[in-house]
Amino acid sequence: MNPNSILLLAAALSACCLTTVGVRGAEAPPHRWPQFRGPGGNAIAESQSIPIAFGPDKNLRWKKELPIGQSSPCIWGDRIFVSGHVGTTLKMICLRRSDGTILWERERTTPRLPTYEHVAGDPANSTPATDGQRVVFQFDDFGVVVLDLAGEMVWEKPLPSTGNTYSYGASPVLDDGQLYLNRDGGKDSSLVCLDAATGRERWMASRPNKIVSFCTPYVWSHGGTKQILAGGTGQLEAYDARTGDSVWRVTGLPIFICPSPAAADDMVFFGGWTTAHVTGSARIESIFDENSGISPGAMKDPAALLAQFDANKDGKLTAEEMPRSRARDAFNFTDKNRDGFLDLAELTAAFTQPGAPSGRNVLLGIAPGGGKGDLTQTQVRWETTRGLPYVSSPLVHRGRLYLVKNGGFLSCLDARTGKALYESERLGVAGEYYATPVAVGEHLLICAQRGTAFVVRAGDTLEILARNEIGEALSATPAVVDGTLYLRGERHLWAFGR
Repeated sequence: MNPNSILLLAAALSACCLTTVGVRGAEAPPHRWPQFRGPGGNAIAESQSIPIAFGPDKNLRWKKELPIGQSSPCIWGDRIFVSGHVGTTLKMICLRRSDGTILWERERTTPRLPTYEHVAGDPANSTPATDGQRVVFQFDDFGVVVLDLAGEMVWEKPLPSTGNTYSYGASPVLDDGQLYLNRDGGKDSSLVCLDAATGRERWMASRPNKIVSFCTPYVWSHGGTKQILAGGTGQLEAYDARTGDSVWRVTGLPIFICPSPAAADDMVFFGGWTTAHVTGSARIESIFDENSGISPGAMKDPAALLAQFDANKDGKLTAEEMPRSRARDAFNFTDKNRDGFLDLAELTAAFTQPGAPSGRNVLLGIAPGGGKGDLTQTQVRWETTRGLPYVSSPLVHRGRLYLVKNGGFLSCLDARTGKALYESERLGVAGEYYATPVAVGEHLLICAQRGTAFVVRAGDTLEILARNEIGEALSATPAVVDGTLYLRGERHLWAFGR
């Protein structure tokens, strides 16, 4: 028996011996989390359970130090695939799921790393994808590398830069022998379909005039047909999975989009929030949370903002002088002349910058049916403008839609009607929420970037069951396989289980 077969057999045997609490029925737990947001891109581990309480000294199976990177774990059998980087060296890593041992590591180099406009910018933000035969890695400004599960080369394809100054955040998606890539924003702005086995282009759907987005393509099957959903620049568009032909679209959405679509039954859910659609003091309020300590006067007046935080009174601000906030994280975006300081003119521009002329902050519930063309006026069943996520994608689970808003707010809507069951309820930790929530049986797992992992009961009211402190930043969406939670932190990959 070859080593690959032995590893897969060991994973299967260990799963048979695993006892978990809360598993429904006799269904065997799956051994796969093959892409961003897991099977089908839905962020659901329905028939599993994980410990309610976990942390560095509680229900920890193992942890492994990793290089910098914010890609999520990708899992097949007893193998975990993650990416990272050390300087300009791009890392592709395979770990043994049972104990965290590194089985292999491969590298590529890139000439330089861009100066990103946000601290979360990273060349290894894209989550790998696997179909059990090959694993796809995508790196910012480098391209795609496809290896087999033993780490041997299958093919690679350099790709032109998308020019995304926040880094490339969309992840590759594998389905039925095809590889889908979001290429919005570059000279070749498009949705691309490649043959997963060879890298040969099957089709390319041109998306002219699209700005960059972080939206991972979503495979949606409905009525016997398969469509690829791609969101960006104010609209959601569906493409025929076989040909790449545009089938339908919905407009009036955020112009700059980070979340990816979600779907259940005959409905699709998409939208979010961006600073591009808020101006003046509302923009400032959105980038300083309530724990930042900014005064009411500084919320309205850039001179007052400068005076409050200019610790050395030199008439300008460094990133270190800024309070912990989105404003600090996106310091490079406001520092237009790249001199490492924010002066009064740059701060004033942040207050007075006009909003984007098209698009709006909204999330829609769409029932496309068999419609074609622009469905905005006919197939949108509901919309909401409250509790909108900035980066975290929506989660639809058991007829409910969950939204995580930055600052630490959770909303739950009836997925069919959009009616709020609860709205913008506080989780208790401020700051950014980049990870998409994951449904695990009766529970939801929600990660705050500041290092707290909440376990919440799924239902019509907010009930926080546990607040678990991990001790390092959490940006990547978790993975759940065989009753074990795999959590990518700023410095480590953690495995928690009973």
